[in-house]
Amino acid sequence: MNEDLVLRARVRLLLNDDWILYGEDALWVYRTLFAVNPRVHAHRLVHALLDAVRSPLVADLPRARLALLEEAATATAWMDNDRDPYRPMLVNAVLHRLTALREQLDGAGQ
Repeated sequence: MNEDLVLRARVRLLLNDDWILYGEDALWVYRTLFAVNPRVHAHRLVHALLDAVRSPLVADLPRARLALLEEAATATAWMDNDRDPYRPMLVNAVLHRLTALREQLDGAGQ
C-alpha cells in the first residue's frame, strides 16, 4: 500500500469535524484504511459503500451498484461480532440489497 496515500487518508479523517466521514471522500479514505487495517475500518467502509449505492451517480448503473454491494459484503466478513453489535444488521442490509439487485438484473437479462 502506498504510504503517502495512507497518510493522506489518515489526515483527511483527522481533519473531519464529525466522528464519521461522509460524502465523496468517505469511499477512498475508508477503502485505503481498510486495506491497512480491515478489522478496524470494515464497519465504516460498509457504511460508505451503502451510501455510494444510494448515490445518484450510480442510480442508472446497476453493474456499478452490484460491484459496490459485493465489496460491502466482502467487508462485512472482517467485522467482529464481539466488537460490533451492529454487524448482523449491516450484513442483513447488504445481503438484502444484493439479492434484490441480482434478481432485478436477472429479470432484466443483464
